[in-house]
Amino acid sequence: MGNTLGSRIRFLRDERQLSQMEMARQLNISNAQLSRYESGARKPDPDMIVQIADYLSVSADYLLGRTERINETKSLYESAEDHALLKKVKEMPGLDLLIDQMNQNPKKADRLLQIWKWLK
Repeated sequence: MGNTLGSRIRFLRDERQLSQMEMARQLNISNAQLSRYESGARKPDPDMIVQIADYLSVSADYLLGRTERINETKSLYESAEDHALLKKVKEMPGLDLLIDQMNQNPKKADRLLQIWKWLK
């Protein structure tokens, strides 16, 4: 399994353009401690994993490598009618990737919906 936890912390921190120092300060830990988490030299305790997940707005399961979905929140599309429509849409080339990205990043999904409403 390697260092999934550390790799994902580093990836998410880099993606958000956060320095180790800034993230460590926000988590109330030392920069060296965060560096050890990212390198795999140390593992955070369960409370710290939850704190990191909350800070990075991801699920603890994602950090731990138990899922590839960043957020395990319920889909915005829950009715049977929504599922039938999604099934049709997913059969269109390339749209399945868009839907997966929208489910993984609700902020981008909200922005796309705003743009769609504006275009109408």
